[in-house]
Amino acid sequence: MDLHTILSLPLVRGAIAGILTAAVVDFHAFQNWKNFDEALHYDWRLVAFRWFQGAVMGALTGAGLFAIS
Repeated sequence: MDLHTILSLPLVRGAIAGILTAAVVDFHAFQNWKNFDEALHYDWRLVAFRWFQGAVMGALTGAGLFAIS
């Protein structure tokens, strides 16, 4: 299976969309930082969990598990 085929799977596309959504949330948080010290005190475990959660929920949605019929 080549990369194009893998990236066209709804499961993978959903996971990527979930990660990008989580990244947008963190990007807005990063814009509010006044100095570099705030990066040291940022809860990076929360960021990693949010990105993981976005990937899982996006993949599940891409797989059609939350489809409304």
